[in-house]
Amino acid sequence: MPGAFVFPGGATDASDFVLDWLDVFKNCGHTKEDLVRQFRNSAPLPEFYANKTPDILLPEVGFRIAALRETFEESEVLLSSYISKDSYKQIDLKKWSKAVRDDPAQFLALFDEFGGCPAIWNLHEWSGWLTPSTLKKRFDTAFYIAFVDEISKPAADGGEISDIQVASPKSILEQWQNGSILLPPPQAYEISRFLQFRHYDKLKEFAINRGKMGLDRWCPVKVLATDGFISVLPGKRFILNNCCGKKSSLT
Repeated sequence: MPGAFVFPGGATDASDFVLDWLDVFKNCGHTKEDLVRQFRNSAPLPEFYANKTPDILLPEVGFRIAALRETFEESEVLLSSYISKDSYKQIDLKKWSKAVRDDPAQFLALFDEFGGCPAIWNLHEWSGWLTPSTLKKRFDTAFYIAFVDEISKPAADGGEISDIQVASPKSILEQWQNGSILLPPPQAYEISRFLQFRHYDKLKEFAINRGKMGLDRWCPVKVLATDGFISVLPGKRFILNNCCGKKSSLT
């Protein structure tokens, strides 16, 4: 969706699931068995987890690595764990984000060189989205939510990403409602969910507990109308997007 504001992320790469990552996590004090115990829960696996072969990295870990790698590629924001401040300061974020963008396997090389590992423990499963069947190009996507004390200054990659905005959920939705920015339906819906929480700590507590319940797959259903279409979404709200580009929500 050219021109739209979206969450950072993108497609997985085979390098996100190579078993070489186990050495990276082992150096941070976490064995393969630890990762299974920490990230595999009793909830039914979403299809994009379940269809991975057993000879690769645990899907719950590999998909998180993909999310962190894509975030780094697109914004130079590197979420990492178990890395010393001195080592982190030595990383040329612009240089390495370009290297990872050109070759996703360089994400593993980055941690091999500087130590630490991707901050997979900061990512909590939030929701799964499947593109409506009426669209030719479809995506089966996991959304994670992360809670961190601080991040490096984000910078757009100048190619795939032309602009970055860090703002409150309320501000983002206000910009969307007045037409100054474009949000795809999943982004508009998910950001509106954040407004149910008045305090950061309450959202964090909810997200951590919700993440232990597994991922549901949500698939919006488009209903054609005489002057546009209705995109029916989970819950009690749905988004109207008419032919003139105006948006409103109904309960």
